[in-house]
Amino acid sequence: MASGAVMAYNVDPIKAYNCETKMTLHCVIEVFQSIFKTGIVTDNCCIELIGLGQFCHDVLIKKTLQNPLFKNNDTLVILSRGAQVWNKCTLVNKDVSPSLSPY
Repeated sequence: MASGAVMAYNVDPIKAYNCETKMTLHCVIEVFQSIFKTGIVTDNCCIELIGLGQFCHDVLIKKTLQNPLFKNNDTLVILSRGAQVWNKCTLVNKDVSPSLSPY
């Protein structure tokens, strides 16, 4: 009788979904600052963020919160800001003409 053991692999979802390569550095910094500090996300960076996808957006925020440098941040506040940025960007993305979108 054969055993049907399933091996669990530790796959980094950030690498698996190429989350770190889908936005320009400028927009990464802009989104980061708007979530972890203060600032706004421009329409162009919103378009890049939507192109990144909500999965990557959420995973990158959670990964950043695991960094010891950010241990003093209020997790609920950061997750809330992340959701606010995402929601704002989905509205911006709907307003942008498809001919202007780089995606």
